[in-house]
This record gives sequence, C-alpha cells and structure tokens, in this order.
Amino acid sequence: MIKWEAIVMPRKSHNVGQLLKKSQESAILATDIYNKPATKFRSHGYIVLMIIAWTALFHAIFEKKKVKYYYKIQDSRRYIYIEEEKKSWDIKKCCEEFFSDKNSPIKRNLEFFIGIRNKIEHRFLPSLDYEICGECQALLQNYEKILIQEFGDEYGLSDNFSIPLQLLTIKPEWKNSILKELQGKQYKFIKKFIDSYRTSLDESVWQSNEYSFRVFLVPKLGNNPRTSSFSIEFIPYDSTNIDEMKKYEKLVTLIKERHVPVVNLGGLRAIDVSNIIQRELKIHFIASHEHVKCWKYYQIRPPSNSKEPHKTVIKYCQYDATHKDYVYTQEWVNFLMVELRDESKRKKIFGISNPNESLTDKWFVET
Repeated sequence: MIKWEAIVMPRKSHNVGQLLKKSQESAILATDIYNKPATKFRSHGYIVLMIIAWTALFHAIFEKKKVKYYYKIQDSRRYIYIEEEKKSWDIKKCCEEFFSDKNSPIKRNLEFFIGIRNKIEHRFLPSLDYEICGECQALLQNYEKILIQEFGDEYGLSDNFSIPLQLLTIKPEWKNSILKELQGKQYKFIKKFIDSYRTSLDESVWQSNEYSFRVFLVPKLGNNPRTSSFSIEFIPYDSTNIDEMKKYEKLVTLIKERHVPVVNLGGLRAIDVSNIIQRELKIHFIASHEHVKCWKYYQIRPPSNSKEPHKTVIKYCQYDATHKDYVYTQEWVNFLMVELRDESKRKKIFGISNPNESLTDKWFVET
C-alpha cells in the first residue's frame, strides 16, 4: 500500500495532462451515452467508459506523485512489457493501491462495477439500467470528487453537464415488459452477482450515497416561483444537522432516500401478500397454496427445509434468522400484481385440472 501522505506532489507533467484529458473525455462520453433517451446499450457503454475514465484518473494521480504504476515480473525488478510498452496497473490494482480504507464506499462502488464490467461484455441487458441507476450516479459523483480533490476545481466536469429532462410517469405496459425481461436467464446471471455483492456490504457502506445515490424528486415550493433563480437545487441530506436542514427546507428538491437493507423493514408476511393480491385482483389467493406456488415458480427463495435459507432473491424475499421464517417485499407484491393479470401466466403457475374450466369461475372471487 502506497503511503500517500509521504509523497511530494510535483508539478503536472505532459503525461499527467494527457492522462487527465483521456480520463475526462471518457467520463463525458460515458455520461452522454447514459443520458441519451434512445440508447439501448445505456448501462453497458456507461460502465465500460467510466472504468476507462477511472483507470486513466488513477494513472494520472500516480504519474503526478511519481509512483511506478507498472507490473513487474514476479521476484524480479524487471517490468512486464506488452508491444514494447510497460504493462500499466489495471483498475483493480489501482483501487488496491489508492484506497487505504478497504471498506471505503467509493472503493466498494468501483469494485461493484469492475465485477459488472467483467460479466456484461457478451450480454445485452437493457433492464440492467433499472436495477443499478443509484450505483451509476454514485460512480460519476465519486469520480468528480476524486478528480477535484487531486487536481483542483478547474478540472471538475460539472460545468459540462445539465440535469437531464425526465418523463416521470411509467406506462403499465412498459413496466410489464421490463418485469418479464427480468426473468430472462441472462438477467438472472447478472442479478445473482448484484444481489450477492450488495448483501456482502456493511450497512454503513450500503447507506452511503458514495456507494449508491438515491433520491426523491419533489416539486419545489416557493414564495414567488416566477422569480426563482433555480428550478432545481440539490441540498445534501444530513439527518444529524437538524437546524441546518430547517434553513434549507423550502429549497430542498432532492432528498436522499434512507434505504436500509434490514430484514423486516417494510417486510410482509405471506398472509399479508395474499390478502393484498386477493383484495386488489379479486382472485382466490391463499398463502398456503397459491402463494407457495408463486414463490416456487419464480424461485425467489429456497424450500423451508433448505440448509441455506438465506439464499433468496433479496429484491422480493429475505430470510429472518431470528424468527426462522421469510418476509416478502412490496416489490414482490407489485410483481405478482402484474404477472397474475395475465391469464396464460396463471395457467402456468397454478395449473388447471379441467381444460374446459373457466378461469373466471375458478380463480376470481365474487364481489
């Protein structure tokens, strides 16, 4: 591990300037790709280019501080060469050398995307955008933070970006198509990695907006909105500074969501899920029968006698070790609400003994 505080920071060399230019242009291009409305390869292109941006940034930092960031032959002082050039450290090695805190949220965020980058190279997964947007936003903000921290405000990129316009309503048919896509085999492969990585994080890392940036978008209210200077302002949320937050109360439009991966936070019992489904869809749906068939069909949790009860799809279900049972999420309810409206899907999940039997007669409760 490099002792950064002991390194004298010399003037920026030509190599530093070239590396910074490469890094900044990669970050700007990554963000441009991500924000284009018609882009289908959004997350994939963004991740690959941001990894390049981060790698070039680390190399610029090492170059500035006269750190030899090249691989050497094992048990030798000689460098490894590729096509007559020294082999530079890759992003993983750069992370190990730069961050003294192994559990730094910024480091964990970067390691998350290194893992994702390694797995998506030969996969086309538009639905990934929906899953990791919080981590993507943090990746960019962390980049800007380190860039300014190491080279000064004049190298920041914030002047190059504007807040992208958004259509905040979600069409039911779009949501339905996304939810169906989430069941694809390729998505499950990536989702398994995402869930495993997230559950490995300390709670302090998971809650940090340096790991994943989450916000609520709230309409701005003011005394005289026609003369307001800014349509959108960002005020960092700090729950420990109550007095300061009160001063900003009328200006806040983006407030960080306090999302805590605690097992029973907002958790629903199987009977709660069943009651909601039965009430909202007006179908016969019992916890001990239809709900069991659903979680088995979608494989969101293991059987009750499993030796590994914690292996669940945490987006939908989590194991409560204290009470030795399972709790379900609102996302699981929302997912079922969409899926069970489809008659062919109900046939696959529940089955019909008599092919001539009416689905309406069998499954729908009289109102």
